[in-house]
Amino acid sequence: MKLSKIAIIDTAIDATRIGGKLFEFVNLCASSDVFNDADINHGTICAMLLDFCADSTYELVNIQIFDNAREKVAKNSSEIGKLAEALQLCWELKVDIVSLSAVSSILSDSKYLYDVTKKLSKRAVIVCSLDNMRYITVPASYPHVLGVSADVGRLLSPGGIAYKMDDPLGANVYANCDFCFLRKRRHWSSNSFAVPVVAAYVNNLLNQGYSISEAKSKLRKLPLYSFDVDGNTSSMMLSSEMETPVVFFSDESTVTCGLLMDALFEKYEVQSAALSFVDGQYDVRVKKIEVGGLLKEDLRYMEKHYKTDIIFIIGLESQLEKTGQVVEIDVTLLKKRDGKTFIKYESGQESVHTAMIPDRLHDILSE
Repeated sequence: MKLSKIAIIDTAIDATRIGGKLFEFVNLCASSDVFNDADINHGTICAMLLDFCADSTYELVNIQIFDNAREKVAKNSSEIGKLAEALQLCWELKVDIVSLSAVSSILSDSKYLYDVTKKLSKRAVIVCSLDNMRYITVPASYPHVLGVSADVGRLLSPGGIAYKMDDPLGANVYANCDFCFLRKRRHWSSNSFAVPVVAAYVNNLLNQGYSISEAKSKLRKLPLYSFDVDGNTSSMMLSSEMETPVVFFSDESTVTCGLLMDALFEKYEVQSAALSFVDGQYDVRVKKIEVGGLLKEDLRYMEKHYKTDIIFIIGLESQLEKTGQVVEIDVTLLKKRDGKTFIKYESGQESVHTAMIPDRLHDILSE
């Protein structure tokens, strides 16, 4: 029987903590795999959880992208580049399961991770943690990735998993990782430690003869997770004013606004997210406004769960007046046919060449 191949992308794994189990090791960072007997690094804890929860054996690949002393969360473009390289390596090594706790709540990092995870998901199950602060997270929030959260409601027994249909952040699987052996070492339940619990479950399914697609389907038939993780956050927030600037962008598709969002990040490291009435490309930064949806509540939810500096509302110019009756718009951008854009804001209005919009918008919102 062919064993499933599982990749843990993290720090280096200390083999002595998993019974000396042999595994393939690839180091993509400058750190050497020196271990401290007094502490257990993040990758090793994930390997211990995987080994503890797996009912059947597997081949293990450890891809190191972080120094052993570092936090797990990717924080700069070089580390995101390493993560993308590690995911590509998983494709080349024909990995069946990716156990991934290295994530980013920086929305613009999607451009490094979307294509490689989309390709890899056709061959493997990518099991990935949601950000512990419950921000939209890449790659966990992608629909082709199996997003995982910890059992914060304490509804499950240690090692138990459940499914939450249509989770708004894309983390549909919940797992209890509150094991005694972790608490004795002063490591607590977290989304990242829930990941190897779910990876072990997927491994057990594959070794029972289920295909990748059948295993994914099986997960959707797990017991439903009934705990409301976020609570009624939208109603609690409606009494306060929006702190994040809202910009109405008139267009017939999301494409131009997407380019504007890219430019704002590349030039000024300004993060953007968008709600859209129109058709177009929908990546993790852009959420379609559903027919009959509550725009104000959508804005509040996005402000709470998207790590963003600006929220765009993309719609036709004819939708501007009605939108302005529901929410307060800080800046309005109206595209014109002459290659210029009319900008209206609190202290004035002007017409500028469309190429200048990132600079002018940044200046206006910085005043």
